[in-house]
Amino acid sequence: MTDQEIDALIAENQFHPNVVWRRIPGKGRGVFARRFLPKGTVVEWAAVSCFPASDLKTEEHRGCQALHHVFTWGKEPGREKAYAWGLLALYNHSATPNVEMDDGPVPDSMAAIALRDIQAGEELCFDYGYTWFDPR
Repeated sequence: MTDQEIDALIAENQFHPNVVWRRIPGKGRGVFARRFLPKGTVVEWAAVSCFPASDLKTEEHRGCQALHHVFTWGKEPGREKAYAWGLLALYNHSATPNVEMDDGPVPDSMAAIALRDIQAGEELCFDYGYTWFDPR
């Protein structure tokens, strides 16, 4: 398959009204607004699977792909970490985010909330809260 064929297949098989994921050359994947999203909009929400922090390997995150998609969830024993489903794990980092992650509308869910008005086609990013990348 060519890159254009792959991108077309991805685009044709997404059905969320607010978001779409795309490949970003040189960056990986990202989530983009499908339409205008006013400040305060619940952009997307999805289930999370909670697990104990002790289940994580004690290595640098760059050495374990699974750690790239883990969220800190809470302090309740056995539920300190979580994997998010839907597209939530594909949102990229920004020091100037346009969404924040918050509790979703039902237990064991998480939501992306628009921090400001977001234009159609704009990449959706949140602040991971850590220094993950060398700023140089």
